[in-house]
Amino acid sequence: MPQFIQCRFGPLDTRRYTYLNDGDPVIVGDMVKVPDARDPTAWKRVEVMAVDVAEPSFACRSILGKIEE
Repeated sequence: MPQFIQCRFGPLDTRRYTYLNDGDPVIVGDMVKVPDARDPTAWKRVEVMAVDVAEPSFACRSILGKIEE
């Protein structure tokens, strides 16, 4: 079942960005990869701040996977 999550790009970032996770479930505090908006061949590391949020009215990008440390 798809999971909508909210992430932040940096520890001081107060804005949250919603992504779709259609892979293995993630939890708050996990680090995941998301597509880089400026470079289609790159990705960015973001921190999961909320899970199982309501599906937004806009289309969301999918995460690329969980970062295993």
